[in-house]
Amino acid sequence: MPSEAGLPRRTVLTALGVASVAGTFAASAPARAAERSGTAATATAADLPAPAAHWSFDEGSGTSAADASGNAHTATLRSAAGWDTGKVGAHSLTLTAGGNATASGPALDTSKAFSVAAWVNLSQLGGYQTAVSIDGKVVSSFYLGLRDDTGTFAFARLDSDATQNAAVAAAASAPTAGTWTHLTGVSDPSAGVTRLYVNGVLEGQADYTAGWAGTGDTAIGRALYGGGQVDQWHGLIDDVWMFPTALTSDQVATLAGVPVETTTPLLSVDVAHPAHAVSPILPGLMFEDINHSGEGGIYAELVQNRSMMADDSTPVHWSAVGGTSLALDMTTPLNDVLTRSLKVVLPSGTGAGTRAGVANDGFWGIPVRPRTTYTARLFAKASRRIGPLTVSLESADGATVYASARLPHIGTAFRDRPFELTLRTGSGAPVTGDARLTVTTADPAAAGGTLWLQHVSLFPPTYNRRPNGLRVDLMEKLVALKPKFLRFPGGNFLEGNTIATRFNWKNTIGPVWERPGHMDDAWGYWSTDGLGILEYLEWVEDMRAQPVLAVFAGYALRGEHVTGDALKPFVQDALDEIEYVTGPVTSTWGAKRAADGHPKPFPLEFVEIGNEDWFDSSGSYDERFAAFHDAIKAKYPHLKLIATTSVTSRTPDLIDEHYYLAPSAAQASTHKYDNRDRGSTKVFVGEWAAQEGRPTPDLNAALGDAAWLAGLIRNSDQVLMECYAPLFSHVKNNVWATNLIAYDNLTSYVSPSYWAQQMLTSRLGDKVLPATARALPAVATVATRAGNRLYLAVVNSGTEKVDVPVELSGLVKGVRKHATVTVLTGPSRTATNTLSAPSALTPRTSTVTGAAAAFTSTLPPLSVTVLELVLT
Repeated sequence: MPSEAGLPRRTVLTALGVASVAGTFAASAPARAAERSGTAATATAADLPAPAAHWSFDEGSGTSAADASGNAHTATLRSAAGWDTGKVGAHSLTLTAGGNATASGPALDTSKAFSVAAWVNLSQLGGYQTAVSIDGKVVSSFYLGLRDDTGTFAFARLDSDATQNAAVAAAASAPTAGTWTHLTGVSDPSAGVTRLYVNGVLEGQADYTAGWAGTGDTAIGRALYGGGQVDQWHGLIDDVWMFPTALTSDQVATLAGVPVETTTPLLSVDVAHPAHAVSPILPGLMFEDINHSGEGGIYAELVQNRSMMADDSTPVHWSAVGGTSLALDMTTPLNDVLTRSLKVVLPSGTGAGTRAGVANDGFWGIPVRPRTTYTARLFAKASRRIGPLTVSLESADGATVYASARLPHIGTAFRDRPFELTLRTGSGAPVTGDARLTVTTADPAAAGGTLWLQHVSLFPPTYNRRPNGLRVDLMEKLVALKPKFLRFPGGNFLEGNTIATRFNWKNTIGPVWERPGHMDDAWGYWSTDGLGILEYLEWVEDMRAQPVLAVFAGYALRGEHVTGDALKPFVQDALDEIEYVTGPVTSTWGAKRAADGHPKPFPLEFVEIGNEDWFDSSGSYDERFAAFHDAIKAKYPHLKLIATTSVTSRTPDLIDEHYYLAPSAAQASTHKYDNRDRGSTKVFVGEWAAQEGRPTPDLNAALGDAAWLAGLIRNSDQVLMECYAPLFSHVKNNVWATNLIAYDNLTSYVSPSYWAQQMLTSRLGDKVLPATARALPAVATVATRAGNRLYLAVVNSGTEKVDVPVELSGLVKGVRKHATVTVLTGPSRTATNTLSAPSALTPRTSTVTGAAAAFTSTLPPLSVTVLELVLT
């Protein structure tokens, strides 16, 4: 992920409730009634208020377009603007690069209520294309047209004459090229909203109360942004109206030439003709060591700086007990990689009743629970034979010992393997997170001597009882999601700020006391690499998932990169890594895996080449990807290779796309993939999240996440895999604000977004059903089916309950009247879960009656709902 949550130009920041159902998979589209009829009825004066301006574009020649309202806002055709066949009347405006029609000054006051409408026909899709706008000084006072970030038509307004905070009412489906579509944007300050109507049907609505007046020209076919003319329209525009009032829905239907009865709310699902299969590998997890998500997080080690390698000058997280003096000793290494030890000079008063040694404060304290078994491992030697050496879990002030164990003696040399001790707390031990670990002696023979320590480790019980394993409560939360894969080890953690500080997998295998560790400089703390390649693979194994292995591809975050011959060692490292994962015990690296305790090869299908290489301004990724691609495919032709940005030298099997969005932008982008070319490279959305809430998402973000995920599921013929990021944050090291799960050293909790994802991915069929929504601007949905079970997931991002008429077509018989409904909701957008209130927002499941071929479902405000219907 990027070091900051960078968003593309003009990403939606404050849009609300803007998404409905997939237009791409719709068997029919009620909202397109005017076009189906082949008519283009224009509104009569009696039906509509007096317009501020009206350009019919029926001139067909010349460089002027008259204002039919009589208000003298004549538009002048500029640059590549011309005439073509019209939708309403004989002619229309045709625009290509640089072409537009501009009327001098504003045609209406955009600080007050107003409406703008036009017939539009795109000759090409993609990018920002504005059909109608009025200039401010820096930006347009509104934008009616196509948005790149949502992939849909939209009506957008900014809070002020500046490039920030856009409220976007976006359409409920992706547009198509070569098709006439009627757009109406309504700014209604009395209601505090903007609305977008498509072919007379309300499809988008956004909260907006700012209201400011554009004082510049009125433009047709372009917009203003950052003080420059942008958003060139490509195609035709006809019959543009502006009204100094907020049109009603009936008036908009009249203007669009559609019957009012075809614009009322309706959600229809075709149960008989599935659009495509749900990707069987769609939901997964992404992990990198950020926010102390590995060290001090899921990696269960409780001692911080166990290897004494975290700082070059000071034994951080270690403190003296009993008047000792501490220092890092560079002349007394444990081995070739742990090249220093903690030197503890014992005071002359050490003896019976006067202990001396060291204490470690863990990761913001060491957690203790009653009746719990801990495993301590350490290397220790002294200037002379001493003993016993006591290892204790005790209160932060040392006054209370919760558990302890003793080494009878230690000698004058480090052993080949660490000492191992078992510490057990009694039934009277407290539940506390602020304990410490001490290593002390009260042996009079030790007085005035020196003690050296290395690799001082303490593990609680771990998931599946693995000796170098993972934290139980966090693993249980992940397993409950039933992920299909784990993408690891990152993320920026994979790359490092420099090539020297990358995740070097060969340094993460073998005994943990033979791993040098490295500075996780992407996120600012030391990694012991105790969570190494084998531990990641066993993590995947324990979840019954599959690995998505990200390999270092010769690029570091600060721009350092290698190509040509200098890249070859890194390509070989990747081949060796794949062999470590998949190779037989007779292979070089398969034998090393077996020596590490896992003779059986791991399955592997996906390998990702690098991470977010769009940041590489040198443009070297195309060459680097080709080198990895050719070498890996030559030896492992069955593997699927994932590119992290577009490449032309080779064709990747998937491309990894990342999206960090405001909740409103996530809601607005639910249809991003609806209109994607199905012949293009398949997609892995390897990082995504709505950014609101700290350290975990609030309900508003969860609604955005649910709407976005509904779009990914709906398009899972194209988006084969997805995973939210980041996964974890320690509450004491919340560098990246919004994360799925948070914890301290003792307890953990899941966010509303966790529950939203769990609802959508656990109540999921194996086929996506065609669905259409009409006049449901605050709703996003996806329908799937497995056998006779229909799952209808619906997200209501609005603050009012919504009555949704539902029609099921293609039924063989009918629907069982009793249905199961699961709902996640809360009292406000900012409602959330916390360590102190971990269950404030959780899904509730109940049985409802009244399901039928046609029924009405009432959605609570600010809710994610999944209906499970049984077809008969």
